[in-house]
Amino acid sequence: QGQWKNHLGNQFNRDQGGSSIRSQQQGPSLYDRTTKMEKTPVQFMQVSMSNQKSTESAIKNLEVQVGQLTKQLADRSSRSFSANIEKNPKEECKAVMTRSRMATHVDERKAEKKMEEHKQQLE
Repeated sequence: QGQWKNHLGNQFNRDQGGSSIRSQQQGPSLYDRTTKMEKTPVQFMQVSMSNQKSTESAIKNLEVQVGQLTKQLADRSSRSFSANIEKNPKEECKAVMTRSRMATHVDERKAEKKMEEHKQQLE
């Protein structure tokens, strides 16, 4: 039994010695930890505000670009269709070619009748 007491005593003495070494090698002080904890939300807010500003700037740039594209499309669509219209100088039509390249034949009697009606409406 004497061996057990000595063994436990030695272990107890070793633990005390170890704990004194640990207390000397502890991490940052309470002040340092508190200061770091206070800085963390401030840094987060700064990064968030910076990201928000860059996002707002990107959105403004996109709005300008969309406005420019809208204006270009409006200008292009108003020019393209009206500029290609020409009056038929002979006032006759044998066939109409569609976009899909299908030829549609026109009944001359119906076409003449519609032309006369159209002329009367214009007068």
